[in-house]
Amino acid sequence: MLVAGYDGDRPSRDVADFTARCREHYPQMFGDIAEHGEMLGGVVTYHQADSRRRDFHKLDRLPAGLVAAGDAVASFNPVYGQGMTSATLHASCLSKYLRSGPKPHDGPAHAYFDQVRVVVDAAWQISTTADIELPHVDGPYPPGYKVTKWFGDLLFRASLTDPVLNARLGRVTTMLDHPAALSRPGTLFRALRLGLLGGSRR
Repeated sequence: MLVAGYDGDRPSRDVADFTARCREHYPQMFGDIAEHGEMLGGVVTYHQADSRRRDFHKLDRLPAGLVAAGDAVASFNPVYGQGMTSATLHASCLSKYLRSGPKPHDGPAHAYFDQVRVVVDAAWQISTTADIELPHVDGPYPPGYKVTKWFGDLLFRASLTDPVLNARLGRVTTMLDHPAALSRPGTLFRALRLGLLGGSRR
């Protein structure tokens, strides 16, 4: 199990602290597991304080034969569970690149990194948009942030009771769909109708 904190609230390696957090912040079953389950090892902490990306697609002089994937391209706040999914999608990009035809051994893999950028942009948008809302973060805020946040909050509230919006939001947060899917007219109008006028159902 994973517990998380931010700013001054940082989980420790203390088993009692871990158990208390599972009991306090999660449904009862998680507290029961933490208290009565057999631990396979000690509590491990993770302290990366930022999200990082390396934009290989912007390099003018990209070495031939270089392929990077996973955290070597971008790493995100682990709370959102994007690491393994991103790495898997990078592997899919590499497969598509290699299957698209013969590649010169002395040429850079620009087409591969262009495909990877789409994956990184999607994961980056999800994680940084959430991180920037934390109370101890004071920007800088991207253009249109207030409008994006307003609609995002509206969509999230509507998704709590509407199964259609819940499924669409879930597909984006689990990286099955690109975040742009949430800006489709049908989703926009549904969120506005349910969020502003009511009519959502459980």
